[in-house]
Amino acid sequence: MSRLRAALPRDNSHAWHPQALGSAHRDGLAGEDTRRVYDACVIGSGAGGSVAADHLVRAGLDVLLIEEGFRLAPGITNGQLDKLCRRAEIPGDDGDWIERGWPWTTSNLGGGTVFYGGASFRYHDFDFDPSDLIRVRGLDVRWPYTLADLAPYYTEMEQRLGVCGGDNGPSGHGRGPGHPRSAAGRRLWAGGETLGYRPFPTPLAINRDARLGRPGCSAASLCISFQCPTAAKSDVVSVFLRPLADHPGLTLRTGVRALALDQRARGRVDEVVVLDRLSRQLHRVRARAIVLACNAVQTAALLLRSRTRYAPGGVGNESDMVGRGLCMKLSEYVVGEVDPLTGSADGRPLPGPFSTVSFTDHYVDEDCPTGVGGLLYEAKPDEPDATGADSVLRVETILADHPSPENRVTLGEQVDEDGVPVIRMHYRPDPRDLARLAYMVDRGRRLLHQCGARTVRTEPSDFIEGSTHLHGTCRAGLDPTTSVTDPWGRVHSTDNVYVADGSVMPYPGGLSPTLTIQAHALRTAEAIARRTKTSTVA
Repeated sequence: MSRLRAALPRDNSHAWHPQALGSAHRDGLAGEDTRRVYDACVIGSGAGGSVAADHLVRAGLDVLLIEEGFRLAPGITNGQLDKLCRRAEIPGDDGDWIERGWPWTTSNLGGGTVFYGGASFRYHDFDFDPSDLIRVRGLDVRWPYTLADLAPYYTEMEQRLGVCGGDNGPSGHGRGPGHPRSAAGRRLWAGGETLGYRPFPTPLAINRDARLGRPGCSAASLCISFQCPTAAKSDVVSVFLRPLADHPGLTLRTGVRALALDQRARGRVDEVVVLDRLSRQLHRVRARAIVLACNAVQTAALLLRSRTRYAPGGVGNESDMVGRGLCMKLSEYVVGEVDPLTGSADGRPLPGPFSTVSFTDHYVDEDCPTGVGGLLYEAKPDEPDATGADSVLRVETILADHPSPENRVTLGEQVDEDGVPVIRMHYRPDPRDLARLAYMVDRGRRLLHQCGARTVRTEPSDFIEGSTHLHGTCRAGLDPTTSVTDPWGRVHSTDNVYVADGSVMPYPGGLSPTLTIQAHALRTAEAIARRTKTSTVA
């Protein structure tokens, strides 16, 4: 079989940080005690995995956290790292499979949080039960728990991350003053109010001033797609992993890829088969609880690769539900030019937070097709863009897509550089969602025109190729025939495998999912700690 292109670690050592995060961290598995049985093995160090590992360690458990990527060298950007990452197959125009899919945000210690803009929205009540307006044949869009159930975990995450800003309205969650509005944000705020909107400060996991033991935001560089040079942005390395980097309860290993889960008996996973990407050696690691936090594409692929005598279709896939219901969220940018804004005399986007103003006035909108709209918010360009005498106004609209059983993750016929089947991402937007996207783009155009923008145009986000918003492939629910996990993230057919990422979402919600993933991961980790301690004592 042919192999897809992918960069190997030794070929790209310039991208990796030469120093370990602390005594608990090192690259690879050389010298590990293969007889050791951990209380928990967490796979993936991004938004969900780091939160889960942090809670489990602080609860007194012995935790192994493995990450396929490495700690990034300072200065490496999102764009540079993307060139080193493995791609997935997606359908081409002629029906062939092509290597253009994005099966993750980024592959590195801390995952996409190292590059994200810090947007930290709580989902609305509607997102947990949209069934009055969103109906999908064969899939239940209702979450098996409510916003009220998740609220305490949202609160704890907001406190740990130092989130500020947010909507103070009836369905909102104000958390103190947001970041000062950018020059573009001030223009958008005023234009929105003229249209009758209720703008609010984008909730950001970025310190406004020195607190939580970390510096305040200096606004010295662009936030999104760049590593924060001051640690003011609350990525999971700064908030969760670095403080635990010398903790005896944590074993952190980077450059270790989970290939499959293995079973010795029905209903339980005993080992994780992993590849040391440096030595190219296979190892088996054992743990009482296995936590999958790879993201909605990678977690589904790992379960599908885990074919055993007890799970011939893959662990958790007894009802052929693993991988189904893949959601990307639809999005598009609306961009316009205005006369130079205060503080932007050369027409370049200002550094600092990528978004300071948000609007949810069309979140549920009877004029929008299906009655469900989405988010509009300021979205600075990822890269400085000289525009002569003009300055850029740029907003993004994001909206939840209808889950579909046909949109799914499967395994391809080729193998990658590690000899495992490549990932295939089947995704086709629902025509109803495309109509909703067109409606929200038109609302964005109207907003920019109200702000005095000229040459208003759109920029596609290429969401159908994969995105930073991946959801739904290991859906949580009460019925094992239509879902993969229970409400706590435990895979129905196992006693000890849990999912702590966006895979569990039955409906993807219309906002940035990071804070919700983290709150769910904390809720799941709490259940694991409680159950693991009880079983250990027994």
